[in-house]
Amino acid sequence: MSKVLIVGGGHAGANTAFALRKDGFDGEIAIISDEGYLPYHRPPLSKDFLKHNLAIEKMGFKSADFYEEQKISINLNTQINSIDLASNLAITEDASFNFDYLVFATGASPRLLPMENADSKNLFYLRQITDVLSMHQQITPHKEIVLIGGGYIGLEVASAMIELGLKVTILEAEERILQRVTSPEVSQFYNDFHSKKGVRIICNAKVTNLNSENQMINSVSLESGESLAADIVLVGIGAVPNTQLADSIGLDCNNGIKVDQYCRTSIPNILAIGDCASSFNALFSKELRLESVPNALAQSKVASSSILGNDLFNNEMPWFWSDQYDLKLQMAGLSSGYDECYIIGDTDSAEFIACYGKDGHLIAVDSVNQPRQFMLFKKALGNGFKLEMSLIKDKNFQPESIFSGSN
Repeated sequence: MSKVLIVGGGHAGANTAFALRKDGFDGEIAIISDEGYLPYHRPPLSKDFLKHNLAIEKMGFKSADFYEEQKISINLNTQINSIDLASNLAITEDASFNFDYLVFATGASPRLLPMENADSKNLFYLRQITDVLSMHQQITPHKEIVLIGGGYIGLEVASAMIELGLKVTILEAEERILQRVTSPEVSQFYNDFHSKKGVRIICNAKVTNLNSENQMINSVSLESGESLAADIVLVGIGAVPNTQLADSIGLDCNNGIKVDQYCRTSIPNILAIGDCASSFNALFSKELRLESVPNALAQSKVASSSILGNDLFNNEMPWFWSDQYDLKLQMAGLSSGYDECYIIGDTDSAEFIACYGKDGHLIAVDSVNQPRQFMLFKKALGNGFKLEMSLIKDKNFQPESIFSGSN
C-alpha cells in the first residue's frame, strides 16, 4: 500500500490530503506540521482573527474527527530535520516517517528585518496563529503601531488596527504603496482611502534604527531624521520560500523548489506545491512562484492527480484578493510589464476595474468592489481570450458582453 508524506500543514499540504481521498487514493496519508494547530485558514490572520471577530476554533479547515475518519494522520509540533533518499525516510529528532511519495508544502517564511533590536518583544511578523495571539496581548486602543512595508499585509493590518482604535503609521521604502503589484492609479486610490481613515503613510521611508529599551521598541528612526513613536511594530516586507529541506537533498531551488507543470521535482516520487514551489505554468509557458490561497488549492489538486497517475496539470490563471475596510480588491492575471492601464468605473466611488494592457491586449485586472464583473474578466483571462484594449476602452463596452459575442 502506497504512503504519501506531506511536509507542511498549510493550505497546500492539507488540501493535497483532502484531494487524494476525494480522488480515491486508499493508501496511507501523513501530514507533518511544525505548528501546534490543525491546518487552518490563513487569510483571517490579518483580518477577522486579528480583530477578534473570529474564534480560534473556527479557523480550522476540518475537525479532528474528520482527519480520523479519513485516515489522515496529523503530526503537529513536528520538524523534519533530514531526508534519506536511499531508504525513503523523513527523519525528525526522535522519529522517522517512511514514504512512497513525498510532497513539499513547506510554504514561505517572513523576510526578516536585518537590524539591531529586531528581536524586541513588541516587533512582530504575521504568518501563524501564534503571531496574532502574541500581538493580541499588546493591542489596545490609542497605542501607536508602526507598520514597516506598504504591501497587502501592511494595508490589511492597517485597516484592522484603525478599526480597533490604534494610531497607525505605514513606512514604505518605495515611492508608493503597492508599487510592485499595481498601477500608480490603484496605489493612489489606496493611499487616499487609508489616509482618510486616519492612517499616516510615509513613502521613500528608509528605517535606520529601531530604538529599544528593555527589549521593547519605543521609536523608529528614519533616514530623513524623523523619529516615530512606536508601541508596536509589525514587519511585512515579503516572504522567502522554505527550501532548506529540498536543498539538502539536491533539488534545484531558485526562488522556490523547481517543479514541472505536474508539480514534480527532478526526483520522480517527490513533488512540491504552494508558496515554496516555482512551478511551470502551462497557461503562461513559464515558471511562477505564487503566494496565494487559490494557487495552493489548484496545485494540491495537481499533486493528487500526479500521484494517482492522472494528467491534470498546472495552467491556473493567477488570482488574489485583499479585504481592507469595506473594500474588496480582487486581482487576476500578471500585470508586470504592462504598457497601459485603463480604468473602468469611478475611483471616487470606490467601484472600478483597472485593466492592464500589453501590446494592445488585456493581461490583468484589479477590481475594487466589482465582484460580478471581475469574475467575467477572470474567466476570460483564464480561458486565454485575447481581449483587445481598444474594445475595453470603447465607451459602449460592457464586461457582460465578453461571452456574448457582442460589444
